[in-house]
Amino acid sequence: MKKTLSLLVSLALVSMLAAQTIVSTQPTNRNVLIEEYTGVGCQYCPLGHKATDFTLRAFPGHAFAINIHTGMFATRFTTSWGNALAAQANVLGYPSATLNRHDFGGGGIHIDPGQAYACAMKMRDTEAPVNVAATVDIDPATRLMVVKVEAYYPGNGPGDFNLLNVALLQNNVLGSQTGGSSYYPENMVGGQYRHNHILRDLLTGQWGDTIHHTEAGSLFKKEYAYVIPNTIGDLDVTNLDDLSVLVFVCQGHKEVLNVCEAVRTGSKAYIAYGAAGGEECSMDFRPFVEVVNPTSKAISNLRLEVDGQTVVRSKTIAPYCKDTVVLKSVTIDGQSEGHQAYAETVAVRLVGYTADGAQVDAGGEQLTVRYADAEIFSAPGPLTLTIGYDSYPQEVSFTLAGVGDCRFYYQQNGTTANAGQTVSYTLSPLTAGLYRLKLFDTGADGLNGTIAVTDADGNTLFSRDARSMLVWDNIYLNITTDGADGPQGTVVGIDEVARRSAEGSVRLWPNPATERLHIEADAEQVRVEILDMAGRVEMTAPAGDINVGSLPSGIHIVRAVTPSGTVVKKFIKQ
Repeated sequence: MKKTLSLLVSLALVSMLAAQTIVSTQPTNRNVLIEEYTGVGCQYCPLGHKATDFTLRAFPGHAFAINIHTGMFATRFTTSWGNALAAQANVLGYPSATLNRHDFGGGGIHIDPGQAYACAMKMRDTEAPVNVAATVDIDPATRLMVVKVEAYYPGNGPGDFNLLNVALLQNNVLGSQTGGSSYYPENMVGGQYRHNHILRDLLTGQWGDTIHHTEAGSLFKKEYAYVIPNTIGDLDVTNLDDLSVLVFVCQGHKEVLNVCEAVRTGSKAYIAYGAAGGEECSMDFRPFVEVVNPTSKAISNLRLEVDGQTVVRSKTIAPYCKDTVVLKSVTIDGQSEGHQAYAETVAVRLVGYTADGAQVDAGGEQLTVRYADAEIFSAPGPLTLTIGYDSYPQEVSFTLAGVGDCRFYYQQNGTTANAGQTVSYTLSPLTAGLYRLKLFDTGADGLNGTIAVTDADGNTLFSRDARSMLVWDNIYLNITTDGADGPQGTVVGIDEVARRSAEGSVRLWPNPATERLHIEADAEQVRVEILDMAGRVEMTAPAGDINVGSLPSGIHIVRAVTPSGTVVKKFIKQ
């Protein structure tokens, strides 16, 4: 039987911020919660796991997952919460998922896990009505877990009340999984399947605790205490490090407004993960790591060992917070002849930092980050793209975007008439240059045949088995001749209509900037976001004179949202 302690501290709601808070008070974009419905006896569920894991890697620190084992295939790992969650999601088959319990236009909140990546891209562009942050402290001797949660409303939140949810998850569980070796062999360990993000309990009950005040400036604070049982359901809980806690706020039982993972308190800062950052329309790649400060003191002057060299970053990370640190960059030559493959790696370790004026040795483990992962094929056009469709061609799409102008020159979805067919598409944009080819299979179940590209002389640039394809986004085509016929269909941009009317309406100077950056817009009510090269929001402000002195040196992205569209520009902070 589950043992649960009563709440240690009751609700504390204030209209003004307390002196010591861990939640951000600045407007931010929404994080993403994928609730995946699965079961160990489900043959195709490993495809769903693979699609979810891909989305988590694509949005590190901003996408989180809960695997809910329920339904006819769930012979293990079930909870008392799964049936009601599956019912509201209208789960009719497995694998299934929801993303922020949001209706993306399908008449309900249910999506295929393979659609999570595309849906996450849309969700990350929306502003979060509420910010959430949390810490979790676990005493190994008593197995007492204390979760401290804060939620802050930068503006008026939706509805008269919201619901706060605290979910306990278990990771790194080795066991059986039908279809695991066939559909997600990368997740097999010694003949067993590694299960992650397994829902174990909801500390706040089926639908969460009520947040009664959602007006601008409201701060919700609450603590939860929970004694971790030795066994939860049919799973032993021996390694407490395999547990994680997600906190999310909902409007009603649906529409997740924001989500975060609770920071595990500890004595020393550490690197949580590393990933690659880059712009959609640039050949600049920047690896970064996320440094977590699990202590009660702010840390600064981070000392990192990067490929054996000591690097110091002056960034300050507040108590129980985390932040990204860019390591170094590489720029790929987009005009390479023939075929060029790139894959850079960097080895990084957190050596130490400063806390309360004293030097602290971190002694962290070394992490290898792979970045600048790209293949460039140079050839005369027109090029021919050949796709061997399976029985669900409507789940497959591709885009060809100009690296220089950030415009889509081709956007194509398969149709039901393409089922089981091999179809060829001509890629012949009017202007020679570098283009990025992306291919998607939102069903996450692969294609029947190969995907290939040939040049004007009939030479095969590449040919790949597409049965394992989910998203291919590292393919660049340097088309060396102007197109004779232009693109098939209408040339559209990334939000093309908006970009045409908005591009000239936003100007910024000086560039490079040191302390101040002036952003001038013709329209009123322009919202400006400044992002790092990993796409993380560093600050928001109205158009005008912006103090950028606190930003680290390097390239930053300005995203200006105007009534006529969104403008994206870059500037250099010296």
